[in-house]
Amino acid sequence: MHPEIVRIGGFTLYSYGLLLALSMAAGVWLSARRAARFGFVPDDMFDAAMPAVVSGLVGAKLLFLATNWGEYSADPWAILASLRGGFVYYGSLLGGAIGTIAWLLRKKYPVLRFGDAIAPGLALGQAIGRLGCFLNGCCYGGPVSWGIVFPSLGDGIPRHPVQLYESAGTLLLVLGLGRMGSRGRGGRVLGAYLVGYGVLRYFLELLRADPRGPVFFSGLTVSQAFSLAGVLIGSIMFLRGAGKAAGE
Repeated sequence: MHPEIVRIGGFTLYSYGLLLALSMAAGVWLSARRAARFGFVPDDMFDAAMPAVVSGLVGAKLLFLATNWGEYSADPWAILASLRGGFVYYGSLLGGAIGTIAWLLRKKYPVLRFGDAIAPGLALGQAIGRLGCFLNGCCYGGPVSWGIVFPSLGDGIPRHPVQLYESAGTLLLVLGLGRMGSRGRGGRVLGAYLVGYGVLRYFLELLRADPRGPVFFSGLTVSQAFSLAGVLIGSIMFLRGAGKAAGE
């Protein structure tokens, strides 16, 4: 693993932080390219990026802190101040959604149609961001004979590279979502994203072996619970969005 790319004096460029920044830039870029198909202009995507990114980072940090409160309760600011790790994707998704929806309502833009435009960009951002997790050595999987050894763990045991599995899976999701058209009431592409990612994440959680906070009934992790909720909500959005819009 390569958690640090370069260190110059007191400055350290971390691979996780760099890939996180690249993931955001790539997601916004793809969304801008798709904007016109859904009735927006590229500048809308760049303008929405700021509230989405800020609220998404806050949400990701807060959910990580909530699910790991026992470990960080003595010094919560230690994890809130770090850009090397300590993010939960579903917290980012919820936080980013709040910031984006607030911006869209102020602009009086259609929320679900905007979601359709950015859905592949969300998946692309995840595909890149999980590479940062891999280089950082976090979000690792359980032992497997043909896996990858994560030096930071110091046990020499090969493990599932779950980060690479998710990166590949979300990249396939990008390709699938990108082929979906813009017709319908809005919400169809976003719904497909929530279903596709929810299913992928649910099963990948079964392979992970890193600390991920508490479990709920039937042994569900926090991310599995969010995944099931995402599949349910996404299915409703997809079926509703598949209907014809007025005038079609």
